[in-house]
Amino acid sequence: MPNSKLVYTTSGSNLCGTCGRSLHKCKCESEARPIGTNTARNPQIQLEKKGRGGKEVTVVSHLGLSGAQLLDLLQLIKKRLGTGGTLKNQSLEIQGNRIAEVRALLASQGILNS
Repeated sequence: MPNSKLVYTTSGSNLCGTCGRSLHKCKCESEARPIGTNTARNPQIQLEKKGRGGKEVTVVSHLGLSGAQLLDLLQLIKKRLGTGGTLKNQSLEIQGNRIAEVRALLASQGILNS
């Protein structure tokens, strides 16, 4: 169906800006910059409850990483903290109030200057 139009998708904006593939399949930016490089970043870590039925979510944004690197970091955070999470609009969303744990983990990875 080469001429069909997309009606509905759940992928959101999790597409690579370079190749157009979904971020978990994209390999074009994975070698562009390693996670631990010392570049100017101003990551924001905040707690959100609004619009989530009263449940708390820790949102990490403005990391300055590529899509593939964000997915790798998300997998690391989820594994180390034993919690769920997702990538939405170039921001990591971690279930629960995990601000201190995420801040410590980002500092140990060299992403956050503490």
